[in-house]
Amino acid sequence: MRFRMSGLVVAMALSAVAISARPSAARCDAQGADAVDVAAARAAVALNCDCTGSANHGAYVSCASQQAQLVLVNKSCKGAVVKCAAKSTCGKAGFVTCCRTKSNGSTKCSTKSGATKCVAPKGGSACVGSHPSCCDACTSGGCASSPSSAFLEGSF
Repeated sequence: MRFRMSGLVVAMALSAVAISARPSAARCDAQGADAVDVAAARAAVALNCDCTGSANHGAYVSCASQQAQLVLVNKSCKGAVVKCAAKSTCGKAGFVTCCRTKSNGSTKCSTKSGATKCVAPKGGSACVGSHPSCCDACTSGGCASSPSSAFLEGSF
């Protein structure tokens, strides 16, 4: 009886340790602690994925996913990198990023099939972004400035 009881206690203790020692992926803090990691992955995407060539949007997003998997230290940030690729004009001929600012000052970005489709909301404003991804195209009050030549060349 003593052996059974101690075996039960050991089994319960081991299961408690197993439950508490479950591996947990570090959450992505793309704007804080993981910002450099995300920027490095996005730089790899800019260098290795065809945004303006003959690739289609799906191929571009797939390439971004592969690059994120290869480069990221914190793999939980893959979604942040892929989201920026998915919310881009890459592989979408004629598309633009559109920054629409409502009368209350909130700005949102979307991709549109052409510059003429980027229209202001009632009482607000709109501008066509100069960056291919919504992650970079807009600021809190409209469009971000044009990308620098260093960004275009892929050397941050």
